Amino acid sequence: MNVPLRALGWAVRFFWIIALAFAVTAVYSATFIRIDFGKPMLNFTEKDLMIMIPMIFDNKGYYNLADLNITTFVVDHDNESLSEDTTYLAQINFQDNATIFHNITLSIDELITQSEYYLFNDSSLILYGSTQLSYANLIPLGFESNEIIPWGAPLSDFTIGIPEFSAYNRTHFRVNVPISFDNHSQYFSVTGTIRIEFLNNGQVIWRGATSVDVPSNTTYNGEVETLVEAAMVIESGQIHFWIETPIFGFGPLVIENG
Repeated sequence: MNVPLRALGWAVRFFWIIALAFAVTAVYSATFIRIDFGKPMLNFTEKDLMIMIPMIFDNKGYYNLADLNITTFVVDHDNESLSEDTTYLAQINFQDNATIFHNITLSIDELITQSEYYLFNDSSLILYGSTQLSYANLIPLGFESNEIIPWGAPLSDFTIGIPEFSAYNRTHFRVNVPISFDNHSQYFSVTGTIRIEFLNNGQVIWRGATSVDVPSNTTYNGEVETLVEAAMVIESGQIHFWIETPIFGFGPLVIENG
């Protein structure tokens, strides 16, 4: 009876020795793991802003890294989530390294539709990232980081001037509406159509449109020109503004006039 008990006692001692050795080596070898978050690289593709984050895992420890889940999400100035994406890697063997390029895509049209603030105001977006993994297939580890992404408004300092009337012929007047803005976006040109309507008591009095092509970091000073019947020349009402581009659409912006 004593022999089985002694064997069990030695087995328990052996188990705890192995467990302690594992714990010590795991903690020690974890100091040889290097995880570097590279600088996000921004690339504009058609209608989307793609953010690519290089992540370098250098596993010089004694155990594998497994079940890597890299999750990032972008939030706006109100801390509302705009986009989220996840990258998974099954395993990085010990004494090995891997570079992972994690991508997250942000729709410019959805950004502006969700918050017109970004259409007219320079601001920033915040990129949050978290990495969860299992070390030695047993010990959970986690890392977090964040990055500020500058945002330049495509219609910064946007202004619609007072409509100017001039005689065109005996029955019509020419209407010129000055429009100006600065394209502060570092990602895309503002190329498309500006459209305006002038309403009085809910009735459309006149409308006009013009094409624009404003490269990044340049200023637009132009006007929308149209004709209106002399009998319909009214100076008080509302100007409704739309802009349509291949990247985003917006409107109407309602401006009281007169």
